[in-house]
Parts: sequence; structure tokens; C-alpha cells
Amino acid sequence: MANQISLPKDKELAKQVLDNHNELERQRVDQGILGKVWGSSTSIPHNIAALSIIVLIVTGIFYTYGCMGLKTEEISLPIKDFWYIITPLITLAIGYLFGDKTKKNAP
Repeated sequence: MANQISLPKDKELAKQVLDNHNELERQRVDQGILGKVWGSSTSIPHNIAALSIIVLIVTGIFYTYGCMGLKTEEISLPIKDFWYIITPLITLAIGYLFGDKTKKNAP
């Protein structure tokens, strides 16, 4: 059986193992399907900010390399302007990540 737990012979230790197992199961149910991807409710904003940073940087790199072989007249949005658009978004997300962590540690 997949849900079977091997318990130690010590009753107090077995109780702790069961309590821990029940807590982990409750957290798994609370997170649901999206919680497996994004994490718990306390880490969702950080995970989304980090994911947006990664997506913006990867998009910028692909756009830059995709436009490098083209003439300036063939590009509707120059590479420099594209980076002018996504750079503030990247720095905003980085500021959120670091600003939120320092705010929690402040007295």
C-alpha cells in the first residue's frame, strides 16, 4: 500500500511520526495542484516574481539574437527599445524580492 507508514515501536516516537505525516498530508491537500508549482501561499509572490524575471531575461535574449541578423529597417521594434521596455520590469521584480526580504528582517 502506498499510504502505509512504518512506525517505530516507541509509542511517543510513533505519535510524532503520525503527527508529522498528518501535517505533511494536510499541507499537500491545502496546496492543491497549483501549489505544487507555485509553492505555499507565503512563497507564491516570490516565485511569481522570480519566474517573471527569468521569462523577461530569456525573452530579451531570444529577441536580441533573433534580430541581430536583420537590417534595422526590417525590425519593427529596435533591440535597444525592447530592452528599454523590459529592463524596468526586471528591476521592479528584483526590487520586490529584495525589498520584501529586508522589510521582514527589519525590527
